[in-house]
Amino acid sequence: MPKTIAITPSWYWPAGISRVVGVPPYSIYDLCVVRNARRTPDAPAIIDDQGALTFEALQREVDRRAQALAVAAGESRLAVLSGALTREAVIELLAGLAAGVRLHVTSGDPGAVASSLGAAVIAGQQPAAETPAVPVAYGLDSRQPAVTIEGTSGPVSHSNRSLLAMAISMATFLDSAKTSRWLSTLPLSRWEGLMAALLPLHPGGALVIPRAQADPDALLGLISQHGVNYAIADIEGFARACREAKRAAKDARRQLSAAVLAVDGPFDPDQRRRVAKALECPALTFWGMPETGPVFAAHQSWYIDESVGLPMTNAHVVPSDPRSGQPIQSLWELVEMAEVTVFSPSLAVSDEAEGNPHFAGNRFRTGMLASSDANGMVYLLGN
Repeated sequence: MPKTIAITPSWYWPAGISRVVGVPPYSIYDLCVVRNARRTPDAPAIIDDQGALTFEALQREVDRRAQALAVAAGESRLAVLSGALTREAVIELLAGLAAGVRLHVTSGDPGAVASSLGAAVIAGQQPAAETPAVPVAYGLDSRQPAVTIEGTSGPVSHSNRSLLAMAISMATFLDSAKTSRWLSTLPLSRWEGLMAALLPLHPGGALVIPRAQADPDALLGLISQHGVNYAIADIEGFARACREAKRAAKDARRQLSAAVLAVDGPFDPDQRRRVAKALECPALTFWGMPETGPVFAAHQSWYIDESVGLPMTNAHVVPSDPRSGQPIQSLWELVEMAEVTVFSPSLAVSDEAEGNPHFAGNRFRTGMLASSDANGMVYLLGN
């Protein structure tokens, strides 16, 4: 067998799924809001306990707030956004992206964060305004920070393009239908929550948002109530909900195309099996970092409970020496243990890779150790 650097697993790959897809040179505002408002104005974009917000109504709300947010942010073009997953926060996120206002998304007190950063406004508190046009200031610049969240060792910023790449890569890998409805339980202060909010909107589906601190019965009840196709959540919390809300889980059986479960490292495969058994659907794990976006994901066509999945669409993953970050000249399945290094369009905006200890060439060093079996399935071993 010739020695080479493994870009993707050498054996199994889902049939009909692209390994690489392009990220269109358009802004999130254009692709997730304007395009869908023009094509399917009456289709639901966001569904929560307030009802359904159509794409046409979503564009009106985003347009109404975007210019006012830009004016309130001033020359710094910086605002703070609460990271709680709510309809208001998603609209403000889209308004900030539309207006070219960099949003610092926080899980803490927005007022305290705004004061520490010197931000002039908290998104959602700016005066309302009707706007004849919305400026898309930085939508196409992949180097321009658009959203900042907390990373592994400090703040991490993503551009319009890297955020869009997360959503496109995951949707492509899972081969989700364009009109799919996605239930998300993840806050916008996490990269997984940002991705989950954009996943359904880009192709024209709907984001289903549970009410704050919804109990397990109410959470799982949304699946059958709104015809949810995918649920995206933390593996531990969702497994617990399936255990505690048995009646709601029974009502939701075979409704989901998949439960998409975020993990932050080695995980308990029994939790995964519990979700799959309770809802009678594929339980698909995925892993990434705030700095990288999604890297590994399981595919519904075939997966192993103990494996996190495969290097997914657009993730160029290379096994590397954990001491130096240098590529190991062998296939993943022939390596007992290696550090995961990755290059993808989902990488966060950063300084030049040269001289940056977090990079090896153009590949980000995750610090995560992993191994692979003979089929190319990846197993996370920890940092």
